Amino acid sequence: MLKIITDRGLRQYLEEISRYAILSKEEEFKLAKRIRKKYDEDAKEKMICANLRIVVFIAKKFQNQGLTLSELVNAGNEGLIHSTSKFDERKGYRFNTYSVWWIKRAIYDAINARRGIVPKSYLAKRMHVQTLKLIQKKGREPTIEELAKILKVDESAVSLALGELVPPYSLDETFEDTESPYIESVRLDIEGADNLLAPPPDVIFKKKNQKEKLLKALKKLEPREQEILKRNFGLGDYDVHSLEEISRIMNITRERVRQIKENALRKLKIVLSRRKS
Repeated sequence: MLKIITDRGLRQYLEEISRYAILSKEEEFKLAKRIRKKYDEDAKEKMICANLRIVVFIAKKFQNQGLTLSELVNAGNEGLIHSTSKFDERKGYRFNTYSVWWIKRAIYDAINARRGIVPKSYLAKRMHVQTLKLIQKKGREPTIEELAKILKVDESAVSLALGELVPPYSLDETFEDTESPYIESVRLDIEGADNLLAPPPDVIFKKKNQKEKLLKALKKLEPREQEILKRNFGLGDYDVHSLEEISRIMNITRERVRQIKENALRKLKIVLSRRKS
């Protein structure tokens, strides 16, 4: 259904997918029903084409981790295609809310395959299975608390095993919102493919405010904790760095970087919760 995208053909591909219209919730559910009941290939193709820009949007967040953007998009497209056959509109949530996990999962698997990394622990594999089940049932990823309860382990054990499964998403990412203004209001009157996925001004403003709050909260942490989180999640002036890269930059072991990161995230969660109260 989809051709393999090369680096040379990426720009043309971006221009091509800009011509596909964003689906309304009603249109999306009608297509999903046709796919679910009759496995309608035409409906499946329409659903996929309408969401190809989302894959590029997500793929851009994983750049500089060993794969080219075209390779990331190819992997993400595989996740998108797979998600169309799993989606159930009767649950009530939007397709993008559901498909985003499969897209990220496919991209992350491709990155790890290039690096020769596979989940090793039994707990990580069980977490992966339970995550899939909850996504299928509720259309969202489980929280650490939910996984700990389901698997009957401490939350700290879940946090540790997540390092084998979870890609370094931005801490301020809000793309999974069911009624994301980006999905409904994406602008296609652009100049050049580089701006293809630029969200409207109101979304940029919202994300800017969230990032400013996050950076302000980070100042409550120790300098080393701040640096590790900023590097790992690509905040401020930093690009996204793996734990291994951070360990080399800061001249400490990867395990120590992981420990500091986990501790910093716990502190940050407390700081942010106080700000909300």
